[in-house]
Amino acid sequence: MTKHDTWVKLKPGNPYESILEDLFPDGMIPMRDPFPLERVTDADDQQIAMWIIDLERLKSFQTVAIAQLIAGLRNADPLEVTQEAISHGGFAVRHDWIDSMQCGDEGFQRQKELADFFETAPQPPSARAYREFYNSQHERWIEGDEVPPPINSIDDVDPRLRTPELEQHFKMREVESAIGQGGYSVLDVLTGRAFTDALNIIDPENSYSLVGYDDEFDEDEIYE
Repeated sequence: MTKHDTWVKLKPGNPYESILEDLFPDGMIPMRDPFPLERVTDADDQQIAMWIIDLERLKSFQTVAIAQLIAGLRNADPLEVTQEAISHGGFAVRHDWIDSMQCGDEGFQRQKELADFFETAPQPPSARAYREFYNSQHERWIEGDEVPPPINSIDDVDPRLRTPELEQHFKMREVESAIGQGGYSVLDVLTGRAFTDALNIIDPENSYSLVGYDDEFDEDEIYE
């Protein structure tokens, strides 16, 4: 199995809310997959898609706490809950409770493949098409050692997956990297020199410079 890189935040009122703050201070829960791949049958015999919390990335106290919580909700034995989770690859979370998702190289690659599937499969996709896609994903990413292409900039992200927030994230990462590698003093950061240099690195089409009190500049001009 490859090292997965998907995390989610849950909506307020979710079944795990009472323990989330203590178990996951940043609110991010590791998920085995960047999209639901497990299907279970509910009490009404309806097939529902479930997100799976990645057991491989949980600490022992997190696993115990989640198992005890679920056992309390189900009036079951925590050991039985843990064994069931192991058999399914992790604890299940209904899609309804997912608020947002964060992922890395693998997550973006698998979302790209999902988008490719919906564009190339016969519409609407047949049960056989879904099953073949599922089997391929499971063999390559869950059981196999597939290595995703690295994502170092927004240009490495499939255009279908780009969002303004994602583009802003990569710009800020460039700024932080430029400042971190510049060897700037505290004074350089406070006076804006570090940030100005970073702007010139990430936006080479424009020229930025600091304006001193003695410099002449137009009334509405801050940067050149």
